[in-house]
Amino acid sequence: MENIQKDTNFAKAFYFFAFMFLVVYALNSLSAILTPIAIAILIWFLINALASQIKRLPFLSPKVADIVAIPLSLIFIVYFMIEIGSFITSSMMSLSSTISQLDGKVNALIEKLTLMTSIDFTTPLQKFFQEFSLSSVINKVISAFSAIFSNLIQIFLYVLFLLIDQQFFKAKINALFPKKEAKEKATHILTSISKGVKTYIFITTLISLLTGFLTFVVCEIFSLQGAVLWGFIAFVLNFIPTIGSIIAVLIPAIFALIQFPLISDVLFLTLCLVLIQFVIGNIIYPKLMGDKLNISQFVVILSLVIWGAMWGTIGMFLSVPLMMILLISLSQFDSTRNLAILISGDGKILDKK
Repeated sequence: MENIQKDTNFAKAFYFFAFMFLVVYALNSLSAILTPIAIAILIWFLINALASQIKRLPFLSPKVADIVAIPLSLIFIVYFMIEIGSFITSSMMSLSSTISQLDGKVNALIEKLTLMTSIDFTTPLQKFFQEFSLSSVINKVISAFSAIFSNLIQIFLYVLFLLIDQQFFKAKINALFPKKEAKEKATHILTSISKGVKTYIFITTLISLLTGFLTFVVCEIFSLQGAVLWGFIAFVLNFIPTIGSIIAVLIPAIFALIQFPLISDVLFLTLCLVLIQFVIGNIIYPKLMGDKLNISQFVVILSLVIWGAMWGTIGMFLSVPLMMILLISLSQFDSTRNLAILISGDGKILDKK
């Protein structure tokens, strides 16, 4: 009897790992097809989140708000994306020569520091910058968004059909779950996922815009070349937890080190950028999010690495929303509740309905 139990446990473990391997393999192999769909779903969530805010405007009657909220949100976001696309194109043209020379300037600066201090910085720092090329990081961020905008029509069509289809979601739930208890449970899970993701996307987008704007202002005050680009990069990288904030400070700081003759200007600029990231990331953002983003920091970093390996830079941006959907879904079933507790930040998860 004991041997049969062991065989059963082994079989369950084998099938679980085999299933996970197939899922990861499929996600990795189908990344070109799945990433536009994932981006479209997140934009759809953002449109609905913005529509919810429009419906709260006091000067709009409920009937009018219900009619205009989604179209206005769609127009605003599409216009915003087109503006970003044109901005990326113009930025790439104006700063392409500077970005291509960035690593060469870093190497020249390392040699200058070595001559000034009589300390050999050349070997260790050049080895570091070979692994972490600044121009390649900037180009990867820009190329990731260029890839998104190259698929803009495809993504827009996905979003459009999701918006058309969402009016039939309730009817589909009723048809799929005729029993009242099952219907309530399914509705609760979908509502929890929708609210969680909409809240995360809306607040993170606002916080990212604030971070990008303040970064632009600081860089403009210090007359750093490409201030608009550094603000945009800070806005984009704010969607990548922890690592994004570090890179958003590091890139303009090193660029300032190359441009500014005085080291004091570089230090003050870097201090201001660090202060922006610290205040927004550790004070404002947690207050706005509250306990809505209750995911372990280790799991966030792990998710960042895994999704980044599978889907590249776009996977990094999608990692946290995907983990949030997974956490909410796992918390609703007895068989997966323990996994939800492990993924959560403090062990507190949403109650089942």
